[in-house]
Amino acid sequence: MSADEIDWARRLAVDASRAMPLYHQLRERLRIAVREVEPDTPMPTERALMEFTGVSRATIRRAVADLVSEGLLVTRQGSGTYTAPARVPTELGRRPRGFTDTMARLGRQPSTKVLEAELVAASAEIAERLGLAAGDQVVVLERLRLLDGEPCMVERAHLPADLVPGLLDRDLDGSLYDTLSLQYGLVPAQGTESIVAVNADQRLARLLDIPMAAAVLATSRTTSTDSGTHLEYTLRHARGDRCSFLIELGASGGQLGDHSSLDPALRPALFT
Repeated sequence: MSADEIDWARRLAVDASRAMPLYHQLRERLRIAVREVEPDTPMPTERALMEFTGVSRATIRRAVADLVSEGLLVTRQGSGTYTAPARVPTELGRRPRGFTDTMARLGRQPSTKVLEAELVAASAEIAERLGLAAGDQVVVLERLRLLDGEPCMVERAHLPADLVPGLLDRDLDGSLYDTLSLQYGLVPAQGTESIVAVNADQRLARLLDIPMAAAVLATSRTTSTDSGTHLEYTLRHARGDRCSFLIELGASGGQLGDHSSLDPALRPALFT
């Protein structure tokens, strides 16, 4: 359904005689209405909403602000308010899958822009994540992941250089996991992933085309092969309006519990 097909005056009617505050009535009516509209649809202007509802601009703004904070609406400077874009779910807790594979399974068009690809000496922190000694060589691969041509996520992967000789000479625009599997016989089979919300710094905001200090979803992933060989340590920063993360609870052989330990590297934005 499009926004033009909704009878806003009827759907958003509020009753001043009720004990419930007007902004609360309006917010709940808006909540129902926007869920029936296609993602990324422009909403009526503040002036139009005032005409539909008969309430003040302050009441309109308060109700809309609540739905923006919940992620049901998004505001775009100089453009207006829109229903939130459809989020792309990424599964956490199952066998590790890469961005390209996940998006292809969902029928979306993934693409990649390589930002950095180099061989460096591992810091103590990176070495610990990968089961290496500090100073051992690692491949660092930072890429901007796009979905249907729009920036979606920045990934920074670290891999033991000894496992992937010649990786920097290969095409790195596609699936890294496919390259690891087909060229090196390395398949991510198990690992851990943590998630936290951080604020985008200037560089991350520019790369993802979002406002400075906007909230982004940040994850850290470590994976290994079936034989236990440490394979990758990857940090990802994803746009909250385009990505969501799905965690399967009570997986086979697992237990539910309090897993509150998060990678300290994610607490500030990674990029400076």
